[in-house]
Amino acid sequence: MSMKTPQGMKKGVLTNVWHIPKLSRNLFSVGRFTKDVGPVTFTKDGCYGKAKGTKWKIGAREGKGLFKLQMTPVAPEQANAAKSSGCQGGTKSYLWHLRLGHIGHDGLNCIVTKNIGIGIDISSVKKWDVCEGCALGKQTRVRFQSNTTARTSKLLEVIHSDVCGPMSMATFSGKRYFVTFIDDKSRYCVVYLLKSKSEVAAKFMEYAAMAETQTGKRVKYLQSDNGG
Repeated sequence: MSMKTPQGMKKGVLTNVWHIPKLSRNLFSVGRFTKDVGPVTFTKDGCYGKAKGTKWKIGAREGKGLFKLQMTPVAPEQANAAKSSGCQGGTKSYLWHLRLGHIGHDGLNCIVTKNIGIGIDISSVKKWDVCEGCALGKQTRVRFQSNTTARTSKLLEVIHSDVCGPMSMATFSGKRYFVTFIDDKSRYCVVYLLKSKSEVAAKFMEYAAMAETQTGKRVKYLQSDNGG
């Protein structure tokens, strides 16, 4: 981006940019600016930023409570040059850290000192600030809590059932639904294909008769979300 400052037009790179396709306007985070650059002041005629004792106008009032940034995009090759000289406090080491797939400091230093890289235009590797991408990539997910709920102790004591459908395509026999019956103790699952949800009750009676005959047990409870 190119911005008008008291010292003339300056080029720089906006970092931590989020792409939101359906957003009609580009939004600029004042909070992030104050954290990384300096304080921001809003007046009737515009928005002013301050850095290293210098104050300049970064946005003009546009209406509807919004301020329009006085920035213009630069050509890609100019943007790359600005990034090479401006990222992470002016160090090219961080730029090569990004270009080489977030390589570590020691790995990059090995490439530079042994001169085994092609086109790497740095003679020494400087420490860079915390890389947000690396920090996010090293995060781990908290473990799911183990299921401590005890299962039933007998076959057919609890049967879980669910109905799914209609499917976008029917079977050759015209069936678009299916119902499942799962025994809580054994986790044995039986699936029936259906033409309509009205068949669920009949299929349960068919399942219960089959299961009770094979196990010698009686179905006690049927657990369902009433989807049928």
